[in-house]
Amino acid sequence: MLANVASFAQVQRAIDGSSVIREQIKQTQEFNFFRDWNNIAKFESGVGESVQVFPVKYESADGKVQLHGLQMYAFIKPEGTSFKVSTNYSGVGKYGKGMVQRSIFIDKDDVGRMITFIERDIIPNLNKSFKKQSKEYVYKCREMFFSFLIDEKELRITMHLTDYGPYGDGRGSTGEEIEFWTESQVDEIPIFLKSIKEAYSKMK
Repeated sequence: MLANVASFAQVQRAIDGSSVIREQIKQTQEFNFFRDWNNIAKFESGVGESVQVFPVKYESADGKVQLHGLQMYAFIKPEGTSFKVSTNYSGVGKYGKGMVQRSIFIDKDDVGRMITFIERDIIPNLNKSFKKQSKEYVYKCREMFFSFLIDEKELRITMHLTDYGPYGDGRGSTGEEIEFWTESQVDEIPIFLKSIKEAYSKMK
């Protein structure tokens, strides 16, 4: 869904810049791009929306430049008529009609920081609660805002992604951020962490 930056109990979402991988793709006329769907980390929401993350590698045509990272696909239900619906999901899971697909890149260094964030701020607090208080743990990279919210006894994972349009080049973008959130699958975070750690261990 479209991001609502005034969500109750949550801090303002702010994303700035593009990943090194995306900038390299935009600036280079010839290159190779690898996606590995053998290791997909994912979350699903109670309304059928989903995010899926898998390893990628950019390589220049001469092989001298290699960039490793993750690509995240978000499958969301559009609000209004400004979205262009995509049905080409390639090697990742396919979702129902009317779903919108958007994607971002997470550079290798930012993958390492995300692993640290999950291990330090989320895993130790999965059983934590407050009385008339909330606490939000935040991780940001160039194309994503990722937060873990403890709102009294309720736990929520929220991801805000830059909308680069259906083809990733800015065309067809709503100019808004894309929001995914889940409360029902917060307990799946250790499985998500295991997948991205495995991917990170293979990045050169």
